[in-house]
Amino acid sequence: MPENGVRSTYSQAPFRISTHDNGGQIATGTAFHFLYDGKRFIVTNWHNLTGRDFFSGKNLNLNARTPLWIEVHTALWLSSAIASVRNFRIVSRRVEIYSNPDAQLDPLWFEHPLLGGRGCDIVAILDPKPDQEPEFMHNCVNLISNARVPVLPGELAFVIGYPRGLHTGFGLPIWKSTFIASEPHFNVEVAERSLPAFFLDGYTREGMSGSPVFARYRGMWDVKDPYKPVDPSEPNFWSRDDVAIFGSEATEFIGIYSGRIPEKEGEAALGLCWRKDAIEQVCSAYSLSG
Repeated sequence: MPENGVRSTYSQAPFRISTHDNGGQIATGTAFHFLYDGKRFIVTNWHNLTGRDFFSGKNLNLNARTPLWIEVHTALWLSSAIASVRNFRIVSRRVEIYSNPDAQLDPLWFEHPLLGGRGCDIVAILDPKPDQEPEFMHNCVNLISNARVPVLPGELAFVIGYPRGLHTGFGLPIWKSTFIASEPHFNVEVAERSLPAFFLDGYTREGMSGSPVFARYRGMWDVKDPYKPVDPSEPNFWSRDDVAIFGSEATEFIGIYSGRIPEKEGEAALGLCWRKDAIEQVCSAYSLSG
């Protein structure tokens, strides 16, 4: 871990996005890369790309503007007059979301193959890695670590993104701490809809929609089956190599954040984290489309 550099690889995963129409920038949000079946995708929320509220369908912009394309703000190598000198910085790169932007025809994003856009607030856009993108930046969230931890109600989860577009040096994101507020395996029931998500309790803000969510656990657990009870008194327990002992800590990617739940329910101050398996199903729509 460098002292004078990025100290967590998780900070290198998300990136800021902005939505645009012919009048300029409309809003900002967060996205990340996800690798599925050998393909790299940009993953963010349906409401970020459509500009419409996921629950009500209403336009989120007071002037009823609708995104026609997005810009991703990611690191790219810069050309240099000196061949031996390489440097990079954050560059805005346009990513199309429609085949015909002006007519808003033929969306280029993929949605959940069973639930559709209004049933699952996740979209994925195919995004091969540019040659100019540094190999150590914008890591796919599901490749950072293969650790599995107990993802339990009451445990800590970090939402890493760009609240109201805020970022630190070199475009790095903000970490918001939350707590897992419902049983992650079970769908939540919101606005008479069953959603493949669970609740987070934390003080998140606009612009963090599309942020990756990571669970962090400290304690003792079976690293192969984190929900299997461990018993230190069993024979040969201390010779096992598949148990994280007391004081161990690990982090696991668990889903994508999409903002607070609506209107009256929103008074509970809860946000939604869509599960990792829902992201995989959205990305699988690419193979189904071929």
